[in-house]
Amino acid sequence: MEGVIRKINPNVDITYITPNAKEFNIYAGAYLLYTAYRYFKKGTIFLVVIDPGVGTERKALLIKTKNYYFIGPDNGVLYPSVEEDEIEKVIYINNPKLYLSKNISNTFHGRDIFSVAAAYLSLDVDINVFGNEINKNEIEKLSFLFNEMREDKNITYCGKILYIDHFGNVATSIRIKTTKNFKYVLKYKGNEYELFAVKTFGEGEQNKLLLYNNGYGFLEIGINKGNASIVINAKEGEDVCLEVYTQEDSNHST
Repeated sequence: MEGVIRKINPNVDITYITPNAKEFNIYAGAYLLYTAYRYFKKGTIFLVVIDPGVGTERKALLIKTKNYYFIGPDNGVLYPSVEEDEIEKVIYINNPKLYLSKNISNTFHGRDIFSVAAAYLSLDVDINVFGNEINKNEIEKLSFLFNEMREDKNITYCGKILYIDHFGNVATSIRIKTTKNFKYVLKYKGNEYELFAVKTFGEGEQNKLLLYNNGYGFLEIGINKGNASIVINAKEGEDVCLEVYTQEDSNHST
């Protein structure tokens, strides 16, 4: 893919968000893009190829937002980022004149379609040349939202597991500020786990499940010098709930 881009535009500047995106994992890919894109200069082109539906009827997209361009499959991986940066135009990349060849692969659109589009876009080719404009409401949506449910003084937040890093820390879509004055119970896959609210890993006892706000504002579950994902058997894209109790009112046991 990089070879295709550099052949079309030898002067292009390429930076990798990560070369280790997880295979077939739309939620993890969307999270990695979402937590990185805003740190790049205005006008950056983001090329994202996490595409388990390659060769099917899913569309190849070029999306112009307020500050950036995004190229990738219509499977939701782009959506949290483009929604936040405000979608201005969505192009279905279906102009075969801008494909790598007349006989493109059914299994490697990253090379034959997406990379070519990114390269020509970097040469300031008008985005309307790449294909037909479609309504932004037609694209696949993937949400980082979470729900809040209140019962008496207790609150339950439910969201998704978005990303598990190589340390085994588990990032969720829940975004609230934690405090040590409350008790937190994780409900996941029919099991319950008590979590200890901390600001740093160093505050946590070893082998205890910790709850903290990560560097991007999401609630994350970890263990000081341990792997939380193994303990709770976590998997990206699955539902997770967090019950919050005031310490004095909680008779909840796990």
